[in-house]
Amino acid sequence: MIHRMLSFWTEEKSLSVFLALLVLQIFVIAPLSTSNQFYLYMLNGLVGSLFLFSGVLTLTHDRLSRWIASGFIVAAMVSRWLVLSTPSHWIQVVDSTITLCFAAGLTTVVLHNVYKEGPISGHRVRGSVAAYLLLGYLFAAAYRLTYDFIPEAFTINTTLLDQGQNISGIFMYFSLVTLTTVGFGDVTAVHPVARSLVTLEGVAGTLYPAILIARLVSLHSEHAKK
Repeated sequence: MIHRMLSFWTEEKSLSVFLALLVLQIFVIAPLSTSNQFYLYMLNGLVGSLFLFSGVLTLTHDRLSRWIASGFIVAAMVSRWLVLSTPSHWIQVVDSTITLCFAAGLTTVVLHNVYKEGPISGHRVRGSVAAYLLLGYLFAAAYRLTYDFIPEAFTINTTLLDQGQNISGIFMYFSLVTLTTVGFGDVTAVHPVARSLVTLEGVAGTLYPAILIARLVSLHSEHAKK
């Protein structure tokens, strides 16, 4: 049973599962979770941890790497628990840092599997969509960490705060509207660091689809010639 589970993450179909889990977290769990809703808040962190763990399984067969990833996940869940039970500024910083590392690691893993040599399948196309959403997840984590160090880096419409949404959820929302260059204006970057991140995400969100299509077409053409 364990061998089958591990072998599954080495197959391209795992990219479709990535996308399903990511959609569940970004569009269902994250918007509903607040610091006062313990189970949803913990589930949000657990799903994010499973992203990285499954990504490591996809990328490597090395047992040491898997143990390190497992330890990292335990640390993430402990930090998430501490944020709720004994909240402090530095515990929140640790939690935000771990989340950022998760996002960066998983984005790298998914892009590696999407752009590798070989025929283009539906699973790889869905993986490319997952990679696009992961960019939003990555920048949301970067915004949260920036906010932890520089609270005045962003101005947030008080209506969002009054609705009980936690800061991480607000930045997830802000990141997606920035990535898609919609920009509703209810969250604004005012610090130079924050503005640089927002500009970078806007550029990435614009260039990614063009680069993605070019790469997938190139891979398809190379495979068709063989």
